[in-house]
Amino acid sequence: MDFVREQTNRAPLALLDLPVDILTLLPKYLANIEDYLNVSSTCRHLRECMSKASPNTILHLAAAQRNVFFRPAPHLLVCATAAQLGQWARKSDKNEAALQEALLEGIYGMLDLSLKHCGLTMQRIRELHLMRFSIVNPVTDIIDKCVGVQWYSIPDFWYGGASDAYTISADPSVSLFHLAIYGELFAPDFDSILNKDTTARRLGVDTRLEYIKYCVPDWHTDVIDYGEYESYDAAIAAGCDPRRANKPTGPYRRTDGECPDLKHDHNYALSTTLESSRWRPHWKAARQQAGGEFDGAFFFLKDRWNSHEAWRQRMWEAVCICQGLEGLGMMRPQLRPQWIEKMKEWRERIAALEKEPAEVTVGEEKTREYPFLIGDLLVCVD
Repeated sequence: MDFVREQTNRAPLALLDLPVDILTLLPKYLANIEDYLNVSSTCRHLRECMSKASPNTILHLAAAQRNVFFRPAPHLLVCATAAQLGQWARKSDKNEAALQEALLEGIYGMLDLSLKHCGLTMQRIRELHLMRFSIVNPVTDIIDKCVGVQWYSIPDFWYGGASDAYTISADPSVSLFHLAIYGELFAPDFDSILNKDTTARRLGVDTRLEYIKYCVPDWHTDVIDYGEYESYDAAIAAGCDPRRANKPTGPYRRTDGECPDLKHDHNYALSTTLESSRWRPHWKAARQQAGGEFDGAFFFLKDRWNSHEAWRQRMWEAVCICQGLEGLGMMRPQLRPQWIEKMKEWRERIAALEKEPAEVTVGEEKTREYPFLIGDLLVCVD
């Protein structure tokens, strides 16, 4: 009774009176990243305790406010964790199958899987914030000049002003992250090919195509809406390659017979950007600084796509463009110097290859064994 009386008469415990091992658990019970930052800035002791939060906890807190601080949502957070997700998927066939299953739900499926297996640090969040100004905004502006409002603003657009005039509904900021996420996920697969390492596990072409179909959605990809099939099963029964056909899930899930998530021509926007005369010169300038083009290269990407003579050039371009968000810094003259030595290394290793990595036939189209974004995009649209 004396002990109970003593505890009852004591002043209530304050937050800072709690043991450190209790305070370090606090981030798991906060609502969002803003709360985390507010608690961290309260005092030195709480800052030290908050710093012990796991990367996965920080990712969950960031995801809770993705529409406020991490736009475009959820693409920015998916991009920030895609490399980790790819590493996790390469560990086993089971993991890669789980990734493919998540991709059926589109970009939100990727985020859900990242929340289970990935993490984010405050340092990485600060880096992403800085890249908003050094890479994201400038490259988005270039994409906008390729397929966005600035493109459509070309004088006499439909009457010869634009050589590539076409009707495309694009969101340039999202297109940038479609490109960056592809690179974050699949760039490591180039290493095993260029190193001629047959033991390294790579993500399969099927996984790449699932990403393109469901995370870069486009009504041209929908075999039910755009094609002549009544359902996914009917498409398969009619001989449509399962790697090409899309299921009515994720962005293709129907409400009253419509797919409300298909607001933009994401596939067409990205493939048109890659072929645009406003996009290619930035990459050509980078390649020139790193050794120049391979002999026999054609100027137009579409011509190079199936040219056996230009396969080294095709691979040279593919590896450069597939380096994730930081890799887009190759387009920026002030950031390019830090990439030149790496680009020279890629070029030398491609030059040392005796033959082109295998083609992969999907339906009536072809892509490549290595991550070949333009090929993967064109495979997935009618």
